[in-house]
Amino acid sequence: MIEKQLKEILNKKGLKPVDVYTALEINKVVFYQTIRSSNLNNKTLHKILKYLDLEIEVLLHEKQI
Repeated sequence: MIEKQLKEILNKKGLKPVDVYTALEINKVVFYQTIRSSNLNNKTLHKILKYLDLEIEVLLHEKQI
């Protein structure tokens, strides 16, 4: 979920994933593991989001009974 949205944002900003993980000195494998993770408390994820000037917004949907 985060991966798809980040890729869309990178396209809008004219960036490629390599631009981000190179600038942040993050290993390519770690970068992709991080954006595919569901752990929203991941420090590397926060580092990536801060670099892109983004925040995480979590929306919860009420289950219909």
